[in-house]
Amino acid sequence: MPARLRLSAEERRSAILDAAARLLASRGWEALTVSEILGEAGLSKGGFYHHFSSKEDILEALVRRFADAATAAATTGAEADGASVVERISRYLWDAMSWELDHTEEVIGIVRLARRPGNRSVFTKLSQESGRRSLPGLRELLSEGVTQGVLDLADIDVTADLFLQLARTRWLAFIDIHDAARQGRREAAEERLARRLRAEQQAFDRLLGLREGSIRLPTDKAFEKLLS
Repeated sequence: MPARLRLSAEERRSAILDAAARLLASRGWEALTVSEILGEAGLSKGGFYHHFSSKEDILEALVRRFADAATAAATTGAEADGASVVERISRYLWDAMSWELDHTEEVIGIVRLARRPGNRSVFTKLSQESGRRSLPGLRELLSEGVTQGVLDLADIDVTADLFLQLARTRWLAFIDIHDAARQGRREAAEERLARRLRAEQQAFDRLLGLREGSIRLPTDKAFEKLLS
């Protein structure tokens, strides 16, 4: 058990969330207790209720933190100076997916939990938080492309919603790919991953009215953690 340290209120809150994310990735969520999370964080139980009311409150905070971090990663690429709108959209998608892949175990832990019977509210919360953070910037980027005559969109809002829908279903597919690789079916996992990426790339190009191959997604090397 880590040694307990004197931390500020914000540092204690972050330590609790960091510990919860690690345990979620390694053990799942349902069997975890608040005491185990605090033990992993190296904190006493006394200060817990200054930050969270329950274990479920921790989960909601984790979902918000993941949504914030993924959106921040995507926004960095989308704001690149001097890049074309199409290049910035590619960077938006690339950076968001790369952040998620860098946190494969944590993301899979949350999505596994959300897809279990009776946990629909978790998936709904994850979708709502992701949309609330990412849709405004994505709509602005798409609108800029339409104004410049680069993108041919029937409806900007609908297109942005479809972008997010692809992202939501992606990790349902990635879990199956991850499991297949862990079960020793690496070749089958790689083939399914390649098909998924080709389909997404084609879907993005068509949604935006671009020629095939305009939108670029991360290369195979970026998916090694998913396949390990």
